[in-house]
Amino acid sequence: MKLSDWARKQGISYRTAWNQFRSGKLPVPARQLPTGTIIVDEVVRESKAVIYTRVSSSDQEKDLDGQIARCLSFANAQGIAVSATVSEIGS
Repeated sequence: MKLSDWARKQGISYRTAWNQFRSGKLPVPARQLPTGTIIVDEVVRESKAVIYTRVSSSDQEKDLDGQIARCLSFANAQGIAVSATVSEIGS
């Protein structure tokens, strides 16, 4: 994408983005074409999450599986990869 479009998406002025590119402080990879156009290489970030479930007593321990299932289905619907699940039983 062009530097001007990238700057607009970031909420900064083109001039600020251009100054960052020139000083080598632009937070994303970018290159300048022979025509002078500056192209910003988009960085694709993969979303990962950890699911945390908790119940307040050991009597509710069986409810943890339901909480985990609901959280997993929500994360899958949003396209978020789940890297781990953590469960806790309070005192």
